[in-house]
Amino acid sequence: MLIHLLAISAGILLIGTVVIFLIESPNDDSEIKTMLDAVWWTAATVTTVGYGDIVPITDVGRIIGIIFMFVGISILGIFISTIGATLIRTRLIHGKQDLTNDEQYKKIMKRIQLLEETNQKDKELMLSILKEIQDSIKYDPKI
Repeated sequence: MLIHLLAISAGILLIGTVVIFLIESPNDDSEIKTMLDAVWWTAATVTTVGYGDIVPITDVGRIIGIIFMFVGISILGIFISTIGATLIRTRLIHGKQDLTNDEQYKKIMKRIQLLEETNQKDKELMLSILKEIQDSIKYDPKI
């Protein structure tokens, strides 16, 4: 998946370079005069670094710039999500094991059962104390 993402990113970089070069280079006032300028601008825009040292001056070039900004943010989002999903998947696969036969699992389950029994005994004790308190209180309608 990451190789596909890198190939798509390289394709976008190439397309952006050619498009911005064709749009901006014919203009005499443009800062993008060479293919290297176009590569630099596209890489800075797509990676969201955006130095601002080279910027498109035509309206079409600026619109292309906006599109490539959103494309760059999307690629970074997909890239980060892919890495996160890969790490989680790896963790789940390596962490997956049959704990039912594990000694630690048995100890944990025994402790949980003991806590539940203690909790039940405490609950019964509290109910009996409450019952005694209710029985000891005499209802006096005059009060």
